[in-house]
Amino acid sequence: MPGLLLAVAGLGTAATAPTPGAGDNLVAHRNRIEAAYNARDASAIEATVAALRKVPPGRQDLSAYYVAFARLRQSAIPGIRKEQARTYLDQCIDELEPLLKRRAEYAEARALYSSCLGASVSYYVLRAATRGVASAREMAAALKLAPDNPWIVFQEAVHDFLTPPMFGGNKQRALGKLERAERLFVASRPAGSSAPVFGESETWMYIGRVHLALGQKTEGRKALEKALALAPGSADVRDELARL
Repeated sequence: MPGLLLAVAGLGTAATAPTPGAGDNLVAHRNRIEAAYNARDASAIEATVAALRKVPPGRQDLSAYYVAFARLRQSAIPGIRKEQARTYLDQCIDELEPLLKRRAEYAEARALYSSCLGASVSYYVLRAATRGVASAREMAAALKLAPDNPWIVFQEAVHDFLTPPMFGGNKQRALGKLERAERLFVASRPAGSSAPVFGESETWMYIGRVHLALGQKTEGRKALEKALALAPGSADVRDELARL
């Protein structure tokens, strides 16, 4: 069974990052990762990984999370060699496994682990089935821990979108989950703020992708334009609109 995200080659990518708490001084690293990803610059992401390795004690769990997020983003850079993408995904998995042994209740780390396992499925033959099953198991565990976390709801929706119907996927159901994730992201904004939070643009991008997959081109374009308005620097959204 295909896992989450890149399990079906060519259908797209997504990633998740934790919703940062107030004063989280690692958010700047996450933003640098995202800027480098939009610039399609794996080496710039690597420089941020090196900085994350130097965080002081007490911040190392979140640092490990962001390193894994960086590896997933590196694996999804368009045009990257298959062997290198597979290496990045294995590094993502290797980063998260000890973290989850220490903190089994870390819901967002479980969701990211599911993403990396699922994305790696298309790069393996013998391990594809076991990684696909493990990806689904980790996502179910993440949802049980945090059923209203927008990142996790978003990833479950992407899983539904990318999984073929014969394996239980459903695009219409995915659309409903993405719309719920979008509402949850809006609700997670700081009190009194109208500024979008990290993740809103990507959710709208996938809403657009699902509409297009359902043959709803007008709705798809509107959603993608909304995504671009929220994150003008998103290379993925620009690429999607250029293909229309």
